[in-house]
Amino acid sequence: MDIQIFVLDGGQIQIMVDGPEVSFADAAQATANLIARLQALGFPIEQTSAIEQHKAGVEHVHVTGAVHVEH
Repeated sequence: MDIQIFVLDGGQIQIMVDGPEVSFADAAQATANLIARLQALGFPIEQTSAIEQHKAGVEHVHVTGAVHVEH
């Protein structure tokens, strides 16, 4: 399982989880665990909507805090 964190303009982040044979349930749990660990370390991360699944090749992602929000 690969987890990538992208820091975007304005202090926003995007978390992407990928890997062979990684289910959405596993990726969502890994994302939630990472958010919790970062919050426990004092990072001011606020999850603003549910964690979502995206297929490869998605051209756009809008993120506030830690998760994908409106298109």
